[in-house]
Amino acid sequence: MGTADREAHEIHGRVVYFGPTGAGKSANLAFIQRKLKREHRGELTKKTAKDGTTTYDVLPVSLGAVRGYKTSIEISTVPGSPQAAAIRRELMKDVDGVVFVADLRPERHDATLASAAELRQHFSAQGRKLEEVPLVLQYNRRDQVDENAVERLHRKLGLKGACFEAVASDGTGVLQTLTTLSKLVLADLRKALDEEVSRPTPAKARVAKTVDPLEPPTGTGALTARVRPGEKGFSIESAGPVDGAGSEITIPLRLIDEASGRRVEIAVRIAIDS
Repeated sequence: MGTADREAHEIHGRVVYFGPTGAGKSANLAFIQRKLKREHRGELTKKTAKDGTTTYDVLPVSLGAVRGYKTSIEISTVPGSPQAAAIRRELMKDVDGVVFVADLRPERHDATLASAAELRQHFSAQGRKLEEVPLVLQYNRRDQVDENAVERLHRKLGLKGACFEAVASDGTGVLQTLTTLSKLVLADLRKALDEEVSRPTPAKARVAKTVDPLEPPTGTGALTARVRPGEKGFSIESAGPVDGAGSEITIPLRLIDEASGRRVEIAVRIAIDS
């Protein structure tokens, strides 16, 4: 999934354009690449999948500074052919958001419905619900169908999310689709970042030095028991009571040398990060 690094002040997300072959996924990315300013987009590239023959599109996009964080997303398409199901499954792992590109042409409705069912399966296999993932529906090829086409296909799909009618080849609805999804994804990543900031930090024990229990102690520190070959080690005979509170505590320990019976008393000081 995407990353939100508060130390580096960077947020990176990954979104996928999903849909059947010919729906217009690649046309979306091509238009986005042409219209975005050079400083806001990288190169649109075709990557080859592990099978050595199937390709898919990848376009990195920089959204600039958002609430003080350098923000970017990586957009990719999925290959739509039936034999590329395993590749689609791999590309869908841990994505932060999805644009489902539906093909409005009546002869492609069955393929679109099958693609939507597969999308649900991919998230189910990850233990995620599609309804919990930022999703935007794009009904593409609007110029090739009648005025009721969107309503008919929308009822069949049963997907919930923001909807846009589009003609990806000329850019109609393309940037609106991307802008809406980007806002949803960034809101999720910012929420995860805020939750991380508010989460209590576990207490950590800090030590300044290591004490060799086979040598007379010269100060306080953390005890690390070490046993030399052929020798027995030290065991704790008694400990406490604990002295101090807050950011630093001291624990007196009495150790016994298991080989000689010699006793050694030391104090272990532990500083607690708040």
